[in-house]
Amino acid sequence: MGQWGCFWMGDLARRRWLARGITEVRRDARVWYVPHAKQLEFHAAGVLARERLFMAGNRVGKTLAGAAEVGFHLTGLYPRWWQGVRFDRPVQAWAASVTREATRDILQEVYLGDVGGEGGVGDGRAGVIPRRLLLSVVHKSGVARAVDVVRVRHVSGGVSVLGFKSFDQGRESFQGTAREVIHLDEEPEVEIYEECLLRTMTVQGQILLTMTPLHGMTELVRHFTDAERQEGKQVVRAGWVDAPHLGGADVQRLRKSLRPHEVAARERGEPSMGRGLVFAVDERAVAVPRFEIPQHWRRCVGVDFGWTNPTAAVWLAHDGTSDIAYVCDVYCASERVPAEHAKAILARGEWVPAVCDPAGQAVSQRDGATLVELYAAAGLHLTMADNSVEAGIMLMLERLQSGRLKVFADLLPWWHEFRLYARDARGRVVKRDDHLLDATRYALVSGLPLARAAGEGRLVARPKLRAADGWTL
Repeated sequence: MGQWGCFWMGDLARRRWLARGITEVRRDARVWYVPHAKQLEFHAAGVLARERLFMAGNRVGKTLAGAAEVGFHLTGLYPRWWQGVRFDRPVQAWAASVTREATRDILQEVYLGDVGGEGGVGDGRAGVIPRRLLLSVVHKSGVARAVDVVRVRHVSGGVSVLGFKSFDQGRESFQGTAREVIHLDEEPEVEIYEECLLRTMTVQGQILLTMTPLHGMTELVRHFTDAERQEGKQVVRAGWVDAPHLGGADVQRLRKSLRPHEVAARERGEPSMGRGLVFAVDERAVAVPRFEIPQHWRRCVGVDFGWTNPTAAVWLAHDGTSDIAYVCDVYCASERVPAEHAKAILARGEWVPAVCDPAGQAVSQRDGATLVELYAAAGLHLTMADNSVEAGIMLMLERLQSGRLKVFADLLPWWHEFRLYARDARGRVVKRDDHLLDATRYALVSGLPLARAAGEGRLVARPKLRAADGWTL
């Protein structure tokens, strides 16, 4: 009915007409789902990536984003703003969470609203799938109000099917026929993910993984983050700052309820390393915006050697008045010869004193030269650092806790390592992805005593390498 027809209605009829219209709007996700920027990025990534990870903090809208997209695919009805992948045919889909109860209480609620128990009609609350397009709802046995399968009318005239599953059913329950779309809400065992990947391969289907990374840098997270630039995979990260529906008061209230080791995962969607975190400090107290380093501040650089694992360098600038050391620059590169690394490090200031991993004194079996000698031949003179790991870590922690070690906020590779630096169950530091932190430790322990400002002093000749005590001082 047109707007003039509505105008000439009686008052009661007009109210009923408006009520029906409002109800339809509330039941159509194309209208009420208004994605924020990170959700839009996640949807758009489906055009090029068959495997997508929405790694986000709590209450950012990751589950809703995954469910809304699957709802659009099931019906073939896409909103005007849609720029993601489209299906012009009915699809076979799964939606799964950690337990049967989590699937029922979270995923089922988002997809279907309240459909009641078997034989019931519920209270009418709608989900992302319009109620008018639900052809049938089959409930599970043994779990009250839990839905097993729904059949959905597709715009083409065919019928899509959505099955609800849970990870606690085991890998075998995810075997079977092909699926065009699979939505996994929270992190499954890698074996379950692999099984889902197999289900989508023959039909070029989509896997949508929406999760808060509470278990840290797991094998599944690395499946995405170690190769997120590879074709076919995409990671979208989101935190509370990306969710416009969370106001400042909401954020403060939520933040106060978190334990320190949970903040990275629940607020920012960064993998949490739990109670084993080496530097359990609030990074907001450590990060500072980039600024121009005063000329009179002294500087040094620490170097950690690698090959397949990267060679890393970290520059410190020291404010002598406040005794605050600032991590102001980093370098990280793999599978390059010493001359290439030396050139990159020297380009940031030939006058900056450099200290390095004492392993650089090891003699190469190939030609009898040490790494330190190869760097010296390329113009970079290195001094051996003290590599007392625990003592160095305690020095770093003391400076972090007292506010005497700050880090430029834009040094993302450094922050990536910082957030993952952890101890294992026996209390030992996990030696993985720690090269920039090792270089930082060398610079703090052994570089600061040698640090100097631009134009201060002159380069002095180093003693011969491989002295009897293995040090150059």
